[in-house]
Amino acid sequence: MLYPPLILPSPSLTFKSLWNIMHGDNFLLNIGVTLHRLIIGLIGALLIGSIIGFFIGINKRVKRVLEPYIYILQSVPPILFMTLAMIWFGLDGQATIFIIFIVSLPIMAISIKEGFDNMDMKLIEMGRIFQFSRFKIIKEIIIPSLKTYFKSGLIILIGLGWKLVIMGEVLSSGTGLGSQITEGRLNLETNKVFAWSIVVIVLCFLSQKIIDYGYKLMDYKGKMT
Repeated sequence: MLYPPLILPSPSLTFKSLWNIMHGDNFLLNIGVTLHRLIIGLIGALLIGSIIGFFIGINKRVKRVLEPYIYILQSVPPILFMTLAMIWFGLDGQATIFIIFIVSLPIMAISIKEGFDNMDMKLIEMGRIFQFSRFKIIKEIIIPSLKTYFKSGLIILIGLGWKLVIMGEVLSSGTGLGSQITEGRLNLETNKVFAWSIVVIVLCFLSQKIIDYGYKLMDYKGKMT
């Protein structure tokens, strides 16, 4: 063996730790806590980011006012937000939700804005020629045109959200998957750090696959109707 287990544990030791973790009492509890924070932060970012992106895309005055702030927000390093969140919200998990929300929001807004920038405006003009109502133009033309950009933004947010939730829990929380990684580090149990990391990677992969499957299912139902 090139390195001692403290530096680089063997695969057998890592998977033995993974087995023990999965059969521990708090395995599902830690996953549930982390998922809870991740979902709240992402739903907030999806809703607010999509609304901001929509109004930036559909209204030039709103675009002139809000677009610079969105790009400024995107350029702020997540660790700076994390530091501020720990001061504002303490160490009980709210800081983790905040950082997921504030870092993900501009990405979703920019994705929707890009959808408007690349939209075929002739379709909207055609809708106006056929005297479509504003609601019908949004429903029949704009939303379908934004579907791909919303999906791209959502997939990016899922991957980013997992990174942020683990970082937030490592730095600021005593519960969740990130806190277990911190515990492994403090106890010099590198094998547990690797084992919990595998759990995180698998959950991230599964959540992205679920989103992808959901979109394929919607496309299939759309073709059937």
